[in-house]
Amino acid sequence: MNKRYLAVQTGLFVVLGLASAISFAGQLSSNFTATSNYIWRGVSQTNDEAALQGGVDYTINKNFYTGAWTSNVKNGTQGDYELDLYAGYTNKFGKFDFDAGIIAYQYPGDAGIRDYTELYAGTAYKNYSAKISVDLSKTNIYIEGAADFELPDKYLLTAHLGIYSFDQAGQTDYIDYNATISKGELSFMISNTDLAGDNVKVNISWNKNF
Repeated sequence: MNKRYLAVQTGLFVVLGLASAISFAGQLSSNFTATSNYIWRGVSQTNDEAALQGGVDYTINKNFYTGAWTSNVKNGTQGDYELDLYAGYTNKFGKFDFDAGIIAYQYPGDAGIRDYTELYAGTAYKNYSAKISVDLSKTNIYIEGAADFELPDKYLLTAHLGIYSFDQAGQTDYIDYNATISKGELSFMISNTDLAGDNVKVNISWNKNF
């Protein structure tokens, strides 16, 4: 079996193990995604190759939540998979939805070299949303906005723009942008950045929520 997919299976088992250990006093949900290219903030995390991804979320009183998510990765590091652990609070104030929390990005097998934690806060109004994420260790900041547009025959078009600012040597600030057309469990995305020499990236994804 391919080492990369064996690694992501290990990550999925970790996530499912967490799910089985949680009390069902709140609401438990899970998700699974198969994608042709794991693109995150405009950059492929799998060297333009496919990824298997899965996560579990546990919600208390419809406001507090915690969860875990995993995916295989292949981007020049020692780790074969990514494991994200997060917790937050969401609520609605008037016509606005708000969400704030903390997320830890971990790469087992990478000796903690790339592990980092972000605080995030976001808001949404009708079909528009905005979010800011701040890296606690390096003060890197990612600001993003998105808009959804309903199309005929139940298709949905989502436009996204992100600005990544780095506060560390060797990193270049950049802007990423993408457009996604989705219907039901299937989606198609085109993504790019303003980084010199970068190319347009695409992916086709199938997502299932449980």
